[in-house]
Amino acid sequence: MLFVLLVLGNHPATAPVLLGGAADFAILTKTGISTVPSSSITGNIGCSPIAGTALTGFSLVSNTATAGQFSTTPQVSGVAYAANFAVPTPSKLTTAISDLETAYTDAAGRTVSSGANLNVGAGSVAGETFTAGV
Repeated sequence: MLFVLLVLGNHPATAPVLLGGAADFAILTKTGISTVPSSSITGNIGCSPIAGTALTGFSLVSNTATAGQFSTTPQVSGVAYAANFAVPTPSKLTTAISDLETAYTDAAGRTVSSGANLNVGAGSVAGETFTAGV
């Protein structure tokens, strides 16, 4: 087999920040997630090591088909996970949080490649699409 890597342009390629298990989540936190009924989140959400009570404002319904490994809610197109949900959820979240911390450390240690990505929208990023880069 032959693999060819073609890089276009005069700029050095920036290695991606590897998210590992954290990539399975739109929102992943150690402290909790709050919402209002009209919110719409695309993807999975999770919190660990904190319990599901830290997911506030959601209309969570435990998924009985998976014996409580996750919950669903109309506000999330994916599912909700918390550290106190049924096995294997706690270990999945422990791995995801560890991967999140590793990814953060990697990204925080990189040189900023473009000032264009600094303080975009003064913290309000609704409707924004971002290109790769630190």
